[in-house]
Amino acid sequence: MQSFDVVIIGGGVIGCALARTLAAERVRVAIVERGALGEEASWAAAGMLAPSAEAEKQSPLFALGRASLERYHQFAPELEAETGIACEYRAVGSLVVFADEKERQVWCDSLAWQRGQGVPIEELSSSELREYEPQLAPAAGAFFLPRDHQINNRLLMQALVQSCRRRGVEFILGKPALGIERNNGRASGVRFENERIHAGQVVNAAGCWAGSIAVPGIAPAPIRPVKGQMLALQSDSLRLRHVARSQHVYVVPRAGGRFVIGSTMEEAGFDKTSRVGPLTGLLNIAQRICPELAKSVLTEHWAGLRPASSDGLPMLGPTSLDGYFVALGHFRNGILLAPITADILSGWLLRGKPPISADAFLPSRFEQ
Repeated sequence: MQSFDVVIIGGGVIGCALARTLAAERVRVAIVERGALGEEASWAAAGMLAPSAEAEKQSPLFALGRASLERYHQFAPELEAETGIACEYRAVGSLVVFADEKERQVWCDSLAWQRGQGVPIEELSSSELREYEPQLAPAAGAFFLPRDHQINNRLLMQALVQSCRRRGVEFILGKPALGIERNNGRASGVRFENERIHAGQVVNAAGCWAGSIAVPGIAPAPIRPVKGQMLALQSDSLRLRHVARSQHVYVVPRAGGRFVIGSTMEEAGFDKTSRVGPLTGLLNIAQRICPELAKSVLTEHWAGLRPASSDGLPMLGPTSLDGYFVALGHFRNGILLAPITADILSGWLLRGKPPISADAFLPSRFEQ
């Protein structure tokens, strides 16, 4: 039987970021992945690192996102230096465009609260917005969020996987984990259909599939999939410096004239089928923000499944089963929260406490 210090179930951005951090401290780590590495929610994302645009007033998720974004200043350059893969990390800010006062008011409470937390936010007039992004459609105005950044999430996953390999992480691929082994009152490994592997500690980072893993004495993780349909366009004439978003759509500029458009929010179970109606709706709204997109070429469309908890917050840390931990429920912010999640979970695993306060995200809130 294979044996490791830590086995992580799930080979997405969360699992790989954690494995990389643990391996740097000479921990023997294996990642178990039911499919291919990083090809579910991590691959389907838009790569926005946007705690301000995603913030809800008074939510503990805002501080967590801010802390994780700060780590990207070191995290992204380190990955590039280690692997030679440039992840296209860009710290240029984003624009929240509003067409009228009603749309403006949707954002006001959250942004005013953020200003009270010391986050710089600038409101732009119609003419000022035109100076920032001349190719956007005329609008009533916009909020400029300078501390919302972006990264190419697919390149980020490539770099994380390569870094993990260099650091000695072992990958066990194409084998769905069926359950957690228990011995003497603590987690002792992972069970597959025809085999088992031993581990001193086990982390469930399986995203939408976390609840399918049987854990003795613990109810299934309260994680559900939320479908998001997206598409990519190619344009030789459009130039955007910033992410442009409204209440209903976002346009993310990438290198080489690529633009990522997203995203729907659908309670559709595990259905990842792309459908014409929702994609057409996204295109129509995106073109109202940026008419130049009408000349672009459709190059790709896809749907991904975001792992959402029942209260909308991540589940990070130990469970009532000794030796069994979870890193789940990152929903729309898995790419953003990967560095801070790796720090929090590695703190729990190696030192028995996280490096920052993370009580709001403890799994015990669901174990009442």
